[in-house]
Amino acid sequence: MKTFAASFVLLSAVLPSIILGEVVFTSPVAGNSFKYTAGETGIAVTVRWKDDEEDPVVPTNGLFTLDLCTGSNDQIFPLTTLGAPGMAFSTANGVLAVTIPPGIAGDGPYYFFRITWETTDGTVINWSDRFGLEGMLGVFSPAMITANQAAGSDKPDAVHPQKAVPVPDPNGDQFAVPYGEQTGDIRYAPMQPRPGSTITAKNMKRLNPTSAYTVFTTKGGPPKVATTVTEARTYAQTTVVNEAAPAPMPDEAMARFLNRWKD
Repeated sequence: MKTFAASFVLLSAVLPSIILGEVVFTSPVAGNSFKYTAGETGIAVTVRWKDDEEDPVVPTNGLFTLDLCTGSNDQIFPLTTLGAPGMAFSTANGVLAVTIPPGIAGDGPYYFFRITWETTDGTVINWSDRFGLEGMLGVFSPAMITANQAAGSDKPDAVHPQKAVPVPDPNGDQFAVPYGEQTGDIRYAPMQPRPGSTITAKNMKRLNPTSAYTVFTTKGGPPKVATTVTEARTYAQTTVVNEAAPAPMPDEAMARFLNRWKD
């Protein structure tokens, strides 16, 4: 039971990440570079993104904020908000033309976008690949230079709200509902009862119906269940520790006799 409990905790911690939706930037991509030309108001960049088709989907009527950042994955420096804070996804429709002020920082392939958006569970943050800006009129601070030099090619990990894990009903009512009749992304499975000391059943039958399944012939949609909570142990532990004293070591004569047969 201890092994199962440890495995369940690990599984619960890992599974939700499988079905978390993302905003995926399609432009700019890694290796792109944009140059400032004297006399212009800034560097014109067209930002494009799409939904990764996982839950939660990017809301068509939700709000987002787009920021320009620099630094490493561990130390991120937001430089400026591009466009207006709290813009609507429905208005942008996956594309936003922005103008980057040339005096905001220095030259180099150290820039990336941060998009912050809202779901029913909380705030999600996604990042673009790093891209370069040339002809910039500003400079990086010493802290930014250090972070940029430590930055790799990978973009920062997405940030998702931590969904609260529902507390099972102490009366166990949710475990009595057949699995196939349950809804939501958390499902409940009853604990297998402990076998008795004698066999009394005459006609065997399942305690619970089998779970339905679908055979996919093409790519299926995102999973609908994040995790399954199994009912706690429903029987008392009756085993005891053997308290008998260990047998004494053999005496010297017996030890010599046993040593003759070691090889």
